[in-house]
Amino acid sequence: MSIVKPVPNEGNEKWSTASFRIAGDALRPDQFTATLSLEPTQSGIKGERFSTRHTAVRRTSFWLLKCPLSDSLPLTEHLEWLLNLFEPKMDLINSIAEESKIMLLCGFSSENGQGGFTLDAKMLQRIARLGVPLSIDLYPPQSSESGRADVAASQGEG
Repeated sequence: MSIVKPVPNEGNEKWSTASFRIAGDALRPDQFTATLSLEPTQSGIKGERFSTRHTAVRRTSFWLLKCPLSDSLPLTEHLEWLLNLFEPKMDLINSIAEESKIMLLCGFSSENGQGGFTLDAKMLQRIARLGVPLSIDLYPPQSSESGRADVAASQGEG
């Protein structure tokens, strides 16, 4: 009887990403950018076309900032980066985005379809104090590359 030893990290590549999104019909992304002194990764205005190649228009306005850290880092590091940036600004954000929906959006995938991530109590408390929903999209292994593109595309609409 032979014992097969697993090869470390073989088939265990993971990726994760996180973004902070504000969406609402009355949201003015340019004003939001100026007030926060932060440039969004993506933004859009309700009624504008997605691109010149398509006739579809945006259903709502949005402002989104994607964490710039490498997607090979754990999801907790992405969330910590966003929380460190936005926690001190939440009163201001809430005052200018009264009619808007604010969310933390995350994407996660592992090459072998197994595994996951853990958000410790301190991280969960920070997210809860922020008072915004946390959305986590899980992507199957075969879609790792396309999943990353899907995350970027889907996070702008809401």
